[in-house]
Amino acid sequence: MKRFVKWIVAGILLLAGAPFCKAQFPPAPGTGPGLPETIEAIDSAGVTTRILYITAHPDDESATLLTYLARGLHSDVALLTLTRGEGGQNDLGPEQAPQLGLIRTQELLAAAHGYGIKLFFGSAPDFGFSKTTEETQRIWGDPVLGEMVRVIRTYRPNIVINGWGGVHGGHGHHQTSGLWTPRAVLMAGDPKAFPEQLSKEGLAVWGSTANPVPILDTERGGATSNTTNGYSLPVDEVSALWGKTWREIALDAFANHRSQGITGFLGSPFLRRPLVLVREDGGKLDPQSLARPLHSIDSGGRPEAAFQAALTRAETDIQKAHDAALSLHWGEAAKDLADAAKQTDLFYPRPDGPPSALLSGFELEAVRNKIDRALALTAGVYVRAEADRDELIVGESFSVTAEARCRPDADCLLGDLDLVLPDGMSETKNQKEPGKSSQFQVQVDSPPAALTEWDKLQPEPPPLVFAKQNAIVAGYRFSATIPVTHISANSTRVVRAPLRVTPAYTLAVEPRQQIEVLARDHKPFDVLLRVHSHAMQAGKVSVGLDTPPGWSASQPVPLEFTAAGDKYAELTVTPPAKLATGNYTITAFAKRGEEKFTTSLEPLPSLPTQLWEEPAQCMVRALDINVPENLRVGYITAEGEPIPEALRSLGIHVETLDAAALAFSDFSRFDAIVVGVRAYELRPELPSANQRLLDYVSNGGTLVVQYNRDFIWDRVMPAPYPAKIAPDKPGAPLPRITDENSPVKFLKPDDPLLNHPNKITQDDFKGWVQERGLYFWSQFGDQYTAPLAMNDPGEPELNGALVYTHYGKGTYIYTGIAFFRQLPEGVPGAYRLFVNLLSASRGK
Repeated sequence: MKRFVKWIVAGILLLAGAPFCKAQFPPAPGTGPGLPETIEAIDSAGVTTRILYITAHPDDESATLLTYLARGLHSDVALLTLTRGEGGQNDLGPEQAPQLGLIRTQELLAAAHGYGIKLFFGSAPDFGFSKTTEETQRIWGDPVLGEMVRVIRTYRPNIVINGWGGVHGGHGHHQTSGLWTPRAVLMAGDPKAFPEQLSKEGLAVWGSTANPVPILDTERGGATSNTTNGYSLPVDEVSALWGKTWREIALDAFANHRSQGITGFLGSPFLRRPLVLVREDGGKLDPQSLARPLHSIDSGGRPEAAFQAALTRAETDIQKAHDAALSLHWGEAAKDLADAAKQTDLFYPRPDGPPSALLSGFELEAVRNKIDRALALTAGVYVRAEADRDELIVGESFSVTAEARCRPDADCLLGDLDLVLPDGMSETKNQKEPGKSSQFQVQVDSPPAALTEWDKLQPEPPPLVFAKQNAIVAGYRFSATIPVTHISANSTRVVRAPLRVTPAYTLAVEPRQQIEVLARDHKPFDVLLRVHSHAMQAGKVSVGLDTPPGWSASQPVPLEFTAAGDKYAELTVTPPAKLATGNYTITAFAKRGEEKFTTSLEPLPSLPTQLWEEPAQCMVRALDINVPENLRVGYITAEGEPIPEALRSLGIHVETLDAAALAFSDFSRFDAIVVGVRAYELRPELPSANQRLLDYVSNGGTLVVQYNRDFIWDRVMPAPYPAKIAPDKPGAPLPRITDENSPVKFLKPDDPLLNHPNKITQDDFKGWVQERGLYFWSQFGDQYTAPLAMNDPGEPELNGALVYTHYGKGTYIYTGIAFFRQLPEGVPGAYRLFVNLLSASRGK
């Protein structure tokens, strides 16, 4: 587990350190400047309640509940997700671990836009399914609990919804989220808990015994519409603005969780269930508390009568603005909002206003920020700020073109349009002419500052550069601020990308993994480097490879760039004559003077608008393994699995089989055919081709079927004899082994699958990552043989991880062992065992 957690944490740090492009998903309702969004912004300005919903993973959230609270009641709603979901599965492609976490971050961010909420992420590692909360609490520890407290103290929720409250079974991550949420709420009000947040970060405690933050549970914890003190939410009412129910709006956004196959479950009764909220302390829930009006704000020692009168007038002005905007009377609506904002200025003037002893109004500042947003939409304040590039290089400059406009009938006067720059950037030129776009030139002097603890909790790092437009409406001064972005386009798509500081040169390495079989001669092999210059200026670099002791590489290759672009170099690596089992790292570099660049920055296959940053390396894995000569394998891959490439690196001839091949190809040329993970679910043509695969086995072939999920397997029943994945009783957990170090028992140590061509021993089950396997067979007949058994701590043995039968002249094998995780990580025993499965039809 330690190895996997270190891997996940390192990946999350990379993920947190690199800005991302905007998600490539279709925009959800509520993300534009149209009339419904404007009305929602106006209505939200009159509601002060802040609600924080806490859960464990992306796609755990109650989409319908969040949408109703944010869009239906207009409360300020935020979602804290403790992990980025990197330990899950991927229906889209080959990305696993931190790369999958990046994809799931973008999916949840797109969904959150549809829900109309804010989003925070913790850094808790998603290390896969956890059977106990004790394991999860041990691995997550105080840092994750501290992040929960930091979010509560910073966001200052009036209500916390415990997404897994009352849940005491199933996934350990879910249970821990439910147990830690009330604990974090209490600690947020305790000055002795995480005191460095108070002394070093300037936060204040939030909540106390005298003024506690109520915690609400949902129907997941067992509440129903008949629960005493439960409150059923009217989520199936139709929104007057959107013409859909709150549930329908929510599920449109929830469908963004594509990597988790959510679209296949949108008709599930679970997503159509009644939604209920209940207080954890057993008290009565006042539905009005979910959306408090302005006049409910505590005066904080200010003159009570005058304070309440001002807020009541502000409420009236906001309602008038709502009515005027619905009638498209934008000038009236803008003036009403300006008048509402002026009421808050009476008690909380802006920093450039007159001094005030009452300048402590967190609540009033939040109200005014919402009014300013509504006013910008109502007055039609539009700001465009585009840079000529998105990849910024230290020592170079970039230009920004910016312009702004507003509705002529909104009595809107535009003031200065300026750039807001971070430390390390300086404005070297600006050209502003009335009625024309403003032009700016910016020099990048140094890399950006490290992310703050608060920055790390955001779904994406904050934008580097902002454009700020000052405006006056009806005598009220405010500003509209947007990030500066870059737009790139080709014939098929347009991408709006944030600005990011990148290395001047990055490298892509091919191959990224090389296998050296100890029994073979270790011959020189070529490494191809694609070197990309992000710099606009001409430059010369020397490109080479750093090798481990005893290894050698050809001399560095000089490359010359006249501008940004790609160039290639091919180098040869020579291994030593003798190698020990292990991993050897070869690092690619581009050297410019004394500066050395060793970073790879490549798009993700399943989400090419996202760039993944990692060291530019080729990992050589030296394995003590026997691989039969000329082993030929057909592979039925689901979505870009990594196993075919791993097998090719062993010298195995691998051919991927498409729908036509499944229907018409002659399978007899293969020693084995492999069915990829979840292929019966993700390859719709596979069930109809299943009989051809069984005929192939009957004629002497070997079919290796990797795990499939229970609902599809138990329906299709593709094995030659009955076998199921379903648990022994309804509600029981599905058979899986989550501890990658769990003991493995050899039930049949002399079985050919454990002895040919590699003798499998206990050493082959060392150094595994995340888990042993999942979706094991739980029920199968005497026709099958199970050579292995394994168990998680404190649980009975399971023997459905590797099961086979002789069918006709051939061998049918089912395995839930997580080879798809182990082979990309170079786990030697996993390679040795998988080759044995592929070799079952070869002579003993």
